[in-house]
Amino acid sequence: MYSLFSTSSDKAGYRLQYMEVYNWGTFDGEIFKISPKGNNSLLTGANASGKSTFIDALLTLLVPVKGDRFYNQSSGVEKKGDRTEETYVYGHYGNIQNEGELKATTQKLRDHTAYSVLLASFENTEGQVITLFQVRWFSNGELKRSFGIAHVPLEIEKDFGQFDGKGIWKRRLDKIYNYAVSKKRVEFLDGPTKYAERLAYLFGMRSVNALSLFNQVVGVKVLEDLDEFIRMNMLEYQDAEAEFIQLKESFITLMDAKTNIEKAKEQIAQLIPINDMATQLAEIEAKLEVLQKDKDTAVFWFAGKGVELITAKLDKNKEVLQQLKADLIQLKEKDEAARKQERALSMSIENEEVWKQIEKIEEEIKQAEKLRNHRQHKLESYNRLVAALDLPQNPDAIVFADSRALTQEKRSEGDAQRELEEEKKRQIKNEIDRLQEEVDNLLAVVGSLQKNKNNISGREADIREDILAHVGATKDELPFIGELIRVREEDLEWEPAIEKVLHNFALRLIVPEKYYNEVNAYVNRTNLKGRITYQRYKGFTSMGSLKRRSYEGDLLVNKLEFKDGSVYAEWLEDAIAGQYNYSCAESLEEFNRYEEKALTKEGLINAVKGKHEKDDRPHIARRENFVLGWDNKDKINLLKQELSVFQEKQKENQQQLEFINQSIKKIDELKEKFYQLYSDYAVFEDLNWAVYATEIEEKKTVKESLEKTNDKVRELQKQLEIVKGQLDAIDKEKERSVKLKHDTEWMKQSLEKELTANKETLVLFEGHHPEVAEFEATHEHLLNIQHVNFKAVQDTFREQNMNLGNDLRSEKHKKENAARIKINNFKQPSEQLTQKFKDWRSDVNGLPDSTNLEFIAEYQKRLQQLKEDNLPKYEQKFEAYLQETIINKIGDFRMFFENWAESIKENVKVLNEALFEIDFKSTPKTYIQLVAPDRIYEDVKTFRALLNNAIPNGQEGEDLIEGKKLHFDRHIEPLIEKLEKEEWRKKVMDVRSWYSYKAEEFYKETGQKYKTYENMGQLSGGEKAQLTYTILGSAIAYQFGLTKEGLQNNSFRFIAIDEAFKAQDEDKARYLITLCRQLHLQLLVVTPSDNIHIVENDISFVHFVERKDERHSWLYDMPIEQFKAERAHFVKD
Repeated sequence: MYSLFSTSSDKAGYRLQYMEVYNWGTFDGEIFKISPKGNNSLLTGANASGKSTFIDALLTLLVPVKGDRFYNQSSGVEKKGDRTEETYVYGHYGNIQNEGELKATTQKLRDHTAYSVLLASFENTEGQVITLFQVRWFSNGELKRSFGIAHVPLEIEKDFGQFDGKGIWKRRLDKIYNYAVSKKRVEFLDGPTKYAERLAYLFGMRSVNALSLFNQVVGVKVLEDLDEFIRMNMLEYQDAEAEFIQLKESFITLMDAKTNIEKAKEQIAQLIPINDMATQLAEIEAKLEVLQKDKDTAVFWFAGKGVELITAKLDKNKEVLQQLKADLIQLKEKDEAARKQERALSMSIENEEVWKQIEKIEEEIKQAEKLRNHRQHKLESYNRLVAALDLPQNPDAIVFADSRALTQEKRSEGDAQRELEEEKKRQIKNEIDRLQEEVDNLLAVVGSLQKNKNNISGREADIREDILAHVGATKDELPFIGELIRVREEDLEWEPAIEKVLHNFALRLIVPEKYYNEVNAYVNRTNLKGRITYQRYKGFTSMGSLKRRSYEGDLLVNKLEFKDGSVYAEWLEDAIAGQYNYSCAESLEEFNRYEEKALTKEGLINAVKGKHEKDDRPHIARRENFVLGWDNKDKINLLKQELSVFQEKQKENQQQLEFINQSIKKIDELKEKFYQLYSDYAVFEDLNWAVYATEIEEKKTVKESLEKTNDKVRELQKQLEIVKGQLDAIDKEKERSVKLKHDTEWMKQSLEKELTANKETLVLFEGHHPEVAEFEATHEHLLNIQHVNFKAVQDTFREQNMNLGNDLRSEKHKKENAARIKINNFKQPSEQLTQKFKDWRSDVNGLPDSTNLEFIAEYQKRLQQLKEDNLPKYEQKFEAYLQETIINKIGDFRMFFENWAESIKENVKVLNEALFEIDFKSTPKTYIQLVAPDRIYEDVKTFRALLNNAIPNGQEGEDLIEGKKLHFDRHIEPLIEKLEKEEWRKKVMDVRSWYSYKAEEFYKETGQKYKTYENMGQLSGGEKAQLTYTILGSAIAYQFGLTKEGLQNNSFRFIAIDEAFKAQDEDKARYLITLCRQLHLQLLVVTPSDNIHIVENDISFVHFVERKDERHSWLYDMPIEQFKAERAHFVKD
């Protein structure tokens, strides 16, 4: 290993040759310069002369980032912010309080027109020059800075004497030094960070951390925490965050692919039932088409079959008619002969006188019997009617009159009863209609609540859904205010009153700035068919973000709970506290004490300006109408209970309506019977058949007496009765034959009409006869049809066809409704799905709505596309990303930490090699070594275990894609999720914190350990200083590049120490100087003039500073010999 001390010259590396300042602090109006020429030198002078001001200029040149340095380290006033770049450019030098003024005024040497230049030039033994320069000036009250590095010596007077605020001086430098050269000799850097990185590179430093170390060395203090100093200053920081971001980007890409797979699978799962329904609907449609075809073919087939059967039937009908005509001719002849005989017998009887009397009496008996029978039938009808009306049967004249009078009364009573029942019916029907409307509304509300998971339903929720679909936002981004607040459990008794106060406010939608313009545009151009109120949200800043507000008193806001995790919660709490800061009064007496903004549990509100209000309308007080809260399970249960009550009430109403209808029917039947009784039976005589019964008996007695007196007449009468019997038989036969002939003729006419109709039907099919072979093969049972069952079979076929069609159409309707529900759920997914898959809505936006089921095939195409194209493509991408992440990204990520850990071990080894060359103690000689054991740190152990587990180990089938997925889910995703927590990530990803650091002292001769240094607090002051210098020395050697093999000439070999010997004994001061000599460091020592003797034998130049007129600092630069010769002039004993 190339030794730190193997340089051939103690002048190796870049050393300060000279430094110039112009208009810096109290160094005013002149160019002040020190020229150590690469040698150790001393900056000295009285206290407050300007030494620290000059050192701060050096710090400004070498530590340009403000956060890495602090000014005036020797006094520590930087912590008060007394000195800044601005105060140095202005030249502040003190405060003065003029008489009569309350406040002191800062005194300054320069105004805003001044500019300041700092310059330091370094050179190595090979003659390579690096000159650092910075220029500052004011523009519009703001301090401007310019940073530059030159590879040639520059001087303020020669190169910056013609400064201007427009940048011409830069162009002049560029023209002088960079014209016609291959490599720029003057570089201008954009800002302090770029400048710091460039100078660290040019000086061979390991990193810009070396500049921060330079700052610490200037104000070297005793180290208090050895472990922290080694970790932060002697070991390189590496950007683990960038590595994590790179891994996370790969992870995000992978998770996006995984999300796409999950989304595709979810969409497929939802589309499969839609596809099944579409297939079923197509099958139903095909069946309906077959039915329609059968229906159309059946018209033709039955018409043809009818012609065939009717034609055969007509032929048979003609034969029957011919036979009937012949039978009637024969009967006519028989009838004529019998009637001739009847006339002869009748004439013989009529010539007898007694017979004439008998015949007259018989006629009178027939008339009396006819009248008797008529009255008997009417009485029977009367009895049946009055029996149904619970009135007396077989009445006499008095009972008949009473019943008739009662009939009128009953009819009037029936009219009144019917009117009452009709009124009840109207009321029940109105109640049924009202309840049905309530049921429909409740069903819609429950459906909306189940979909939205909150307590806000109705048109407001629908409008919010439309807005979300338009702007592509989530419900969390555009919530209702009511979704973000609820009444605390312990204050639920106040819920009805609080709901009344906040109801309208809760229905307000929150619109953040990012969606504000889009929402305005949509709402403005759209007919919302309802009302929406929304609140523009521009962000909210409050001390509440640092500490939750505390509201004193029993205020409404204290009874509310705000939804955790909502970005609007704090703003909302502030808004309610400001606008609705109602005091909740437990009693009316307490309520009466408030001038305004008070509330009782009963809902009495004292608003502002004396306005009081109490709203007890039923729908306001119903709990199911409450809108506060982000969980609507209770509200849904309440609504379902109310829905159940309504439905039960509907059943009762339907039963009651049916009962009323039956009652009205009975009333109408009774009224009809009473009306029939009154109108059909007006007089009693219409029922009195007994009068005719007596008359008939009397006449029969007279007839029997006359018949007994004449035997001849009786014989003739017997013969006549026989002939009459024959005539009756002939008449009946004729009547039967005539009727049969008439029926047959009617049948013939009917058949002819039927035949004509069927033929006309067949004419309609001329030129395009349906194919009947398939029809007959499908319906073989029709082939056995006869004319006798033709109509019945045809009607049955039609009915079956119609019923089957109705069944299919009903099934189709149900399937369509089910498909619409599935499509609606697919196009308007749940909040859980839209939160997981942000682009779901945009994916499905182009698909037809559920109202257009004729385009349901689009969903089938989408399913096919997802199955055959999208999902395989996503899975292929996921597999590729998974392979890349598992094999490369995770491996690279772990390798980064392994390399860092190795570099720490290597750095400790290099530092120890340097420390071995430093004599920590001289008698006996000892040296210091750093050790870095693992830190017992649970979070780091967890991280390292997760990191190791993330690398595949050949198990779990990791060579297969499913194994890789399983490995990803079990080991990689948990690692990323853990690292997502920034605080934990920063804690575990700094590998330097994986180890604890301490120093161990060894005897040089034997290598035996002498002592371990962990806690600086256990050491004496001198031991602390010596260990501090030793550790700092090794840190300098490491950070300044002194240990880089073969690169010592490009190392930075300059340090400055401000008041290092204050409160130190001379031995420790000399140890520090010896240490710098061992490290071949050029040293600029800053110390008051009373400590010069400690270092004067180790320096070559003295830079003496003095203060003139309490305003200006002046700098004298001289060799040590001159200073010694003129000491009395500079140092006053």
